Amino acid sequence: MRRREFVIAGAGTVSIACAGCLDSGDDDSADESESETIDDSPPFELQTLDAPGSEAGTVTIPREGQVILINFTRTDCPTSLGLLPAINEARAELEAAEADVDVISLFDDSAGPMNSPAELADWWDEHDGNWTVGIDERGVLNDYYNVRVLPTLIAIDGDGEVHWRNEGGTTAGNIVSGVENALEAQASADDGETDGDGEEPTDDEGEEDGDEGSMDDGDETADDSQD
Repeated sequence: MRRREFVIAGAGTVSIACAGCLDSGDDDSADESESETIDDSPPFELQTLDAPGSEAGTVTIPREGQVILINFTRTDCPTSLGLLPAINEARAELEAAEADVDVISLFDDSAGPMNSPAELADWWDEHDGNWTVGIDERGVLNDYYNVRVLPTLIAIDGDGEVHWRNEGGTTAGNIVSGVENALEAQASADDGETDGDGEEPTDDEGEEDGDEGSMDDGDETADDSQD
């Protein structure tokens, strides 16, 4: 398995510490040959864990018509840990607004500490996680979205396009605004598909158009007679 090294910013380097945990980008040569033989193109199917708010199984990213907020995180990054309450607050606000958005936190199993699913589930429970949590075993989603700083948040539409991105942590309000951008983009895409279905107007619509046309003709005739 490919292992990517991450550097955890120290307290003495304040400007870097604000950015969270940095990926050094170290890859071994064996990874290059592996990447040539594996199709790392979307959609991706990732393992999900049996943990609070999460069920064991798999999740597909992206999914047609579905907005997803993805939190790329790790267990030994204080900034990643500190972001979890803001994500939970944003998730609750979006849920209260009946927003159609899935939230998932992902651990990159190709970098950082090697934790078993049971250990990750315990860590999730200990830190009050309460939404879907999964493992990116080969780091394919991290690579696809060029994640080099943790935590990273992205809000994607059903095609996987990123409509908002944050690196290093943010507030619940910013997360909600970012997700709303993706929801608006998805709604526009859905409306475009509906408009392009080629549906003919209903009879009622046709009658309304005809009535408007008759009134316009009558107005023009009246104007001519006055002249």
